[in-house]
Amino acid sequence: MADENDQRTRFATARGAIAVAVCIGLLCLLSITYTHQPGGLSNLWPASGVLVGVLLTTRASRWNVYIVAALLANVLVRLTHTGSWYSSIVLGIVSTLDAGVVAYALRRFGGNLFDASRTVAVSALATASTIVACAASALIAAATLAIFRGAPFWPLFAAWFSVHAIGMVIFATLTAFARAQGWRLLGRRGERTERLFVIALVAVTSVAVFAQSRYPLLFIVAPVCLLAAFRYRFSGFVLSTTVISIVALIATLSGHGPLMLSLDATPAERAFVLQLFIASICVLTLPVAIVLTQRKSLERRLANSESEYRLLAEYSRDLVVRIDSQGNRKYISPSASEILGWNLDELREERWDLIHVDDRQTLMVAMAKLRVEGGAATLVYRVQHRDGRYIWIEAHARLVPSGDGKTSDIIYSGRDISRRIKAEQDLARNQRRLRAIADNTPAFVVHVNTDERYTFANAYAGKMLGVHPGVLIGRSLREVTGEQAYAEIKPHIDAVLRGETVTFETERDYAGAHFYFQNTYTPDRAPDGELAGFYAMIFDISNLKIAEHKLEKLARHDSLTGLANRFQFNERVELAIARRQRHPAPIALLYLDIDHFKEINDTLGHAVGDAILVEFARRLTECVRDTDLVARLGGDEFIVLLEDIDMPAVAQNIARKLIEKLSTGICVDGKFVPVTTSIGIAFRSWTIASSDQLMKFADDALYEAKAAGRNTFRIAQ
Repeated sequence: MADENDQRTRFATARGAIAVAVCIGLLCLLSITYTHQPGGLSNLWPASGVLVGVLLTTRASRWNVYIVAALLANVLVRLTHTGSWYSSIVLGIVSTLDAGVVAYALRRFGGNLFDASRTVAVSALATASTIVACAASALIAAATLAIFRGAPFWPLFAAWFSVHAIGMVIFATLTAFARAQGWRLLGRRGERTERLFVIALVAVTSVAVFAQSRYPLLFIVAPVCLLAAFRYRFSGFVLSTTVISIVALIATLSGHGPLMLSLDATPAERAFVLQLFIASICVLTLPVAIVLTQRKSLERRLANSESEYRLLAEYSRDLVVRIDSQGNRKYISPSASEILGWNLDELREERWDLIHVDDRQTLMVAMAKLRVEGGAATLVYRVQHRDGRYIWIEAHARLVPSGDGKTSDIIYSGRDISRRIKAEQDLARNQRRLRAIADNTPAFVVHVNTDERYTFANAYAGKMLGVHPGVLIGRSLREVTGEQAYAEIKPHIDAVLRGETVTFETERDYAGAHFYFQNTYTPDRAPDGELAGFYAMIFDISNLKIAEHKLEKLARHDSLTGLANRFQFNERVELAIARRQRHPAPIALLYLDIDHFKEINDTLGHAVGDAILVEFARRLTECVRDTDLVARLGGDEFIVLLEDIDMPAVAQNIARKLIEKLSTGICVDGKFVPVTTSIGIAFRSWTIASSDQLMKFADDALYEAKAAGRNTFRIAQ
């Protein structure tokens, strides 16, 4: 997209440069061909003025290209007519240089050239820059022609200066206004016909004057030119002087007009008189156009100001009052009746009875102080409405000199701020409610700004930290939480300050207890969308975490013996088999049950049976390593998973130890109960296909142990 825009800009610049070159070339050609006078200069030179108008209505970035294009066209036309390359180049440069100087001066120091309020300043700047630029170019041009052609210096200087200055004044103004206003130069739709009629009148008068050569009637042109300037100001000046100049030039070059009355005059003298005539028309009408344009601007600004003040006075809802030194109301705006309900006559005298009793003394003191010390004051008080309710008024009062210059009056403008006061009261009430809710919420509720400093903390936060919440305000997170805790939460702080909402859990020790917290950080965005910090909601979830741990333990452990249950055993055995598939290694499984446990339950009761199960589990656990898994599958069935063993003897040793530990029986409630166990061992040193296969081997071995008379073990390899 950027490349396309650059390409379009370059194309537009090139197209504009070609147009400038063609326009300047044609104007130079016309001036040299048809208005050439002895000595090598033309009677009128519009090219420089047109170039100034084009530059003033073009971006400064295109100036260099346009000036070069105009210079090349100027030099080329001169070369084709004179054949003298050195004089053509010098004259082309200086006739382009004066246009550049004038355009630069107006663009650099002129500000908005089409602002009617700056007409005088812009006109003065344009006149000064035109005189300086044309004088400089005339000096260089006359010196060049004097040196290379032997022409007289001062006549050439005067001719060049007058030709370029007149062309600059007329055609620079015409081009600038035409490019800036377009068809509006001829007036709006409703007045375009009238304007064209006046310009046509100027043209007809000019033709009539220059169509005859018997009478010196040049003065007749001035009234119609002034008429155009009076009626249409600058646009009238531009159009009328352009028409007069063109008509006078064409007629004089054709041998017609009042300038032909002097038969002995030379062409150069007639050209000088023609230039003098055009200059006098410009000098006559330009000040009129400037003054009228300035006046029109002032009238427009005055009318706008009056209109604005009128609108303010008629439609403002503010109460405006002027009080003299005696307390009388010299002026009360009509809005007073609308705001307070009382008619203006009822408010002329002092009405302290209308002021709320709680505000009356404060207002009296403030008014007395204002009369003594002067200056200004802002007063907020309540005034009784005609219907009995009270209106909140905010008044800005100031002590000003009275009309007699001896005393002082108080002028104040007041407005009904009842809605604002109610909104402020509602806001304060809501803030109190929100503060109460936040302080009684069993959670940390804090606000942290973008500098990571606390700006709000509820009462619970202060309670947990053992400080008043106000102590936290202004302190940094790092300072309050400590380095270790800050390092833990820093990534989450960075995330929320990037605009993300984050939730995470932390653990902390407070007052000798261990706590679990759930933290939620939410970005705080200002109305303009900028990040102003974040809110932190921190809940104590310690009880929930303890409950979760208990539930997890219940889900994975036997409630009677505390051993792993079937669910945990299935997890462990599947993981063990999966590891053996990647890295083959021996694994053993001990499958146990208590001999004749059903008879123990039936004869001694389930309570004794449960006690025997618990003691059996304890003795079994004492026989295994810390890394081995002991689980109760249900009833009197137990299982032991052994990993990282090299030979079946490890499993056999465990079985022997348990049988030996049970040989003394188990004492329950002072009664000795003989207890034995049968154990089946599955040992595999190769890859196991599945847990079911391993369990089947162990179950088969257990069956063999029972068949062998119980209280023994068998192994399946």
